Amino acid sequence: MLPTLGVGLVYNSALEPLLAEHPDCIDVLEIEPQTTWIETGDPTAPYRVRSDVQQHLVALPGRKLVHSVGTPVGGGTQAHAAQLALLRQTVADFDTPWASEHLSFNLTPEFFTGFFLPPRQTAARIAQCVEAIRRLQDAVGVPVAIETGVNYLRLRPTDLPDGEFVAEVADRADCGILLDLHNIYCNQQNGRKTITAFLDQLPLERVWELHLAGGFAMEGYWLDAHSGAVPADLAPVCQQVIAGLPNLKAAVFELFRSFIPHFGLEATHQELQRIRGWWALQQTNPFIVPATRRPPVGRSATLDIAPGPWAAALGSVVIGRPPVSELEKEFYSDPGALLVGTLIKEFRASMVVAVYPMTSRLMMLALGPDIFRALLEDFWSRTLPRQFASAEADAFGDYLTAKNLRLPQLREILAFERVALATLRDGVSRVVRFAIDPLRALADGVLLRDPTPGDYEIAVTGDGPLRIDGLAASQEGAPLIEIR
Repeated sequence: MLPTLGVGLVYNSALEPLLAEHPDCIDVLEIEPQTTWIETGDPTAPYRVRSDVQQHLVALPGRKLVHSVGTPVGGGTQAHAAQLALLRQTVADFDTPWASEHLSFNLTPEFFTGFFLPPRQTAARIAQCVEAIRRLQDAVGVPVAIETGVNYLRLRPTDLPDGEFVAEVADRADCGILLDLHNIYCNQQNGRKTITAFLDQLPLERVWELHLAGGFAMEGYWLDAHSGAVPADLAPVCQQVIAGLPNLKAAVFELFRSFIPHFGLEATHQELQRIRGWWALQQTNPFIVPATRRPPVGRSATLDIAPGPWAAALGSVVIGRPPVSELEKEFYSDPGALLVGTLIKEFRASMVVAVYPMTSRLMMLALGPDIFRALLEDFWSRTLPRQFASAEADAFGDYLTAKNLRLPQLREILAFERVALATLRDGVSRVVRFAIDPLRALADGVLLRDPTPGDYEIAVTGDGPLRIDGLAASQEGAPLIEIR
């Protein structure tokens, strides 16, 4: 029997002032563990977990839930076995009663896609998803809930309906459901099934957890942006769903770090209070679940495209490869697939800027944002996405080195930030020497036009202050930088 946890947040470090000021505002804190891992580059031990990071998270207010973002169960390509071992250890460290993962995919046999993509909704894919869920559940040692995903693609008449697909997977795997209501709202707004139709097909007794979030419109789509408050027209649905789910154990609000300065910590606190008001109505107006909840699988599950080719074709289009096969051309004609390609580029840009902030700032100040963006576009056209920001930054560093731009101070700044990344990976302190000191000016957003020559040493130490940014593993426990 799973415990009832209550209302909570998905963790990122920018929310810590809120947790410090209002420690009672949450009952549960959901951790995305891969965002606290450091990719080492060592194939025998590919990930490093800092014990002080784990201890810090354990000490934060609320019970903890583990929400994996690296081992999705909607694809046929398995994640690295080392991730499963670390997930099991994280589940034990946080004493989490269940773990969750996405009913999506982000890997093909050839490459990482850079985004959670929707699986092919057929009987063949159901069987593969069930196998993946059972493998994950065995690996982590606790019950697993699958998250309902956002799908920007057009409806395909040969696919199982969205809710029916989730229902069949959950029933056959005998697992829980993490119902992301904002994802389903996005699907409704973007022309897929309505929230009501989706819920009518779900085994509602399997819903253990809700995700709630906000978004915004872009290019004719409503994005699952995690950018602020639950939309006004979704709020009554949230209230009704929370009131009626018989086995609901947690309702978790999602807010991306990049939107916190705009949305604000006080608004976040108010949104949590609003969700807590909905939570107080739990089981006061229960749903009546029909005995014949959905038609049997197979009614619309025409196997015209096998799961493997589907994933490869969709993945190829969204990472920007020219379409070749007929299926790739079909995806290329879908505006939703092209939207995903745009979002992937934004994620890749955020990774580079997060790991190389000084290098990025220097290039934007000296070259201008448009030329910096053009360089990123050229880099993306030549390289595949990486799952961890450290690997994405490594590839961009190699690209800049080979490009050999005639930009004063670029080589030195890039070398310094690559040393900082190396220290983050292995914990070994290093010293970098400069003939000038451009860092202080860049930290203030100023380009050093007439630097004063000197002899500067920068010590990068592996025991620096704790910083958990929640974007990618490479940012965990950022090295301490001392200029002397």
